[in-house]
Amino acid sequence: MRSARKSRRPTPSPLSLLVKKWIADGVAFTLLFGGSALLGVSAWFSYKLILNPDVGIWLNQFLPESTQIALPRTDAIRTLDEIREDLKAEKQFFAEPLPLPSRDRDREMGDGFFEDNPYLKPLQPLLLPSESLVQRPGDILIPVMQTRESTHAHPCPTGCKEIVELRVYKSVQMPYQRLGTPQYYRLVYQLPVQGPAESFVIASLIGTRANQQGANKPVPLTKISQFTGKMPPSGIWFNLNGTRTVGDREVPYGQIVHYNPEHYHLSSMLDWKSEAGQQPLWEDVTGGSEPELLIERTIGLEPHFSIYELKPRQFVPNPVQLASIPLDEEVVDHYNYRKALRLARSGLWSPALNLIEPLQKNVGKGGNYPKKWPAIAQAQLDLIRFHAQITDAQATAAWASPSQKVLAGLIDGRWSEALNEVKTDRLNQTELVTLLQADGGRLKTRIQAALQENPEEPDLQAWGALIVAAQQGRQEAIAWLETESRASQDNKTRIRELLDN
Repeated sequence: MRSARKSRRPTPSPLSLLVKKWIADGVAFTLLFGGSALLGVSAWFSYKLILNPDVGIWLNQFLPESTQIALPRTDAIRTLDEIREDLKAEKQFFAEPLPLPSRDRDREMGDGFFEDNPYLKPLQPLLLPSESLVQRPGDILIPVMQTRESTHAHPCPTGCKEIVELRVYKSVQMPYQRLGTPQYYRLVYQLPVQGPAESFVIASLIGTRANQQGANKPVPLTKISQFTGKMPPSGIWFNLNGTRTVGDREVPYGQIVHYNPEHYHLSSMLDWKSEAGQQPLWEDVTGGSEPELLIERTIGLEPHFSIYELKPRQFVPNPVQLASIPLDEEVVDHYNYRKALRLARSGLWSPALNLIEPLQKNVGKGGNYPKKWPAIAQAQLDLIRFHAQITDAQATAAWASPSQKVLAGLIDGRWSEALNEVKTDRLNQTELVTLLQADGGRLKTRIQAALQENPEEPDLQAWGALIVAAQQGRQEAIAWLETESRASQDNKTRIRELLDN
């Protein structure tokens, strides 16, 4: 009886059994949930590692060296030092990188790395303390350069170099990026570049064809700069340039490059040169919503500006193009409009302006005036006015040299004023002959174009005979006067007296 009593144990209460069951279920649920979460994270990370090996670089920053993921070396992302070493192996180097704007929506393994993964979201404050990280720097443009030999046309006192390629590198934002650590970049676009043909650069400066033979090789591009000031809102604009020695002058030339940050795309837009020795600039010429690209090609008193407007085009990576304002495209059906374009193409800007400006001011007023005034016609008017303002200012300026005053008058189409200057004692006749003989064809082209439009103007006929006499002799001038001009007998007598003097 006593032994039976000793072997009896107290029976657990129903409440304690229920608590133990809850604990066992909780542990089992926790293990199941944790295992499922771990399996899901592992599967997600494996998927990300296949698509983007750079994820492994991020994870290795938090793993002991003995357990880090073995990753093959890839060129996907590089530091500037690594890029420099890569180029050095190819006997190249890069100039100072230029900053580019970064796309705001691009997030590379930064906050978006955690936002897209709910399993890791609770770990973000632990793994990514905001106070220890640096802000993502902008993308960069790297000009790749190589050495070249010094030549007479392109001399350089020290090591000669030229730009052969432009590269766009996108900055890679890593969560482990901390102060003092190298910044990584990913190559996203490459644009091989070469300068314009040498014949293009010297075409208007060397008149003889023999001197230009064998000059179709590209000239070197040695510098790059970003346009500043008032700019079109579409993208970033760069100027690749160099200089070519022609005689005793330095002629700058180059290439305009456009960068579209929306698609990381570089485009070579056009080649340029400036006989005036000036770099291109963006300036408001037409009064539109966007400035125009202005390239000065003036030689002496001869104003010449190439003006390019920004036009849209159907090409997503680069939806813009530079289009010059055409003077050979007729969009208004009116005689004075067509005559104005012909005069402008010959360099007679002020006479052209006097013909075309009244048409624009009286559009839609009935009569013989145009009913509409297209945008191209307005751009042509603005181009003509831009040049006419220069030639008019030169013609009205006070010149110390009478021959320069005559030249300015002829360039502006002031035939009577220029001829009156010839008749005065201030002008040495030898200077006049030298002036007309030195004409490279620009004055003669003006006079011939003006004679086609106004063949019966007496003073214009006199200049036609004078330039023929200076360049071909008096007998040729008399023959021209008798056979090709419409001069009256009285005017022929007057012109012969001028030739005799």
